[in-house]
Amino acid sequence: MSASFERLIDGIIDALQSHVVPNSSDDFVRGQVFSAIYALNGIKLAADWKAGPLLEQVRLQDDTFAAVARLADGMTHPEIPATPRIQGEMSDPAAIEALRDDGDRRLGQLLLWASGADARAADRDIATGIERLLRRAICDQLKIELATTPKSMLQQIAGGERDGGAAQG
Repeated sequence: MSASFERLIDGIIDALQSHVVPNSSDDFVRGQVFSAIYALNGIKLAADWKAGPLLEQVRLQDDTFAAVARLADGMTHPEIPATPRIQGEMSDPAAIEALRDDGDRRLGQLLLWASGADARAADRDIATGIERLLRRAICDQLKIELATTPKSMLQQIAGGERDGGAAQG
């Protein structure tokens, strides 16, 4: 997305939030304005879809896989992929998303294993540590996902927030 397009969308959202919403006493109109802001944020995110957040999630998964492999050394466990899974520069969001989704599936398999009877029978303390590590990694991935997802229109209306949606920084 070009900087001028981003400034245009941000300017429209700012004008709606600064001038239209505060000067409208009609709840229906305010709801329609928040709908427009939500739609504009969706357009902005779609136009600006970058591989960055996906790469961050894949790197987080890779760090988790490496840590689980170290902790589970000598234990029978589901296959852990070799890391790093991305060599060099990869910028195709669809390919990175597929890699991330495969990593999610593998993390889920490892979590089921670590919380199951077989892992606990082999070494309860290590299995508990691996389970905590996996749960923390999944939560960290969700934080990345939530930071790049616009807030729902209803959440903005209910909270009276001026923030147009996506995390800004």
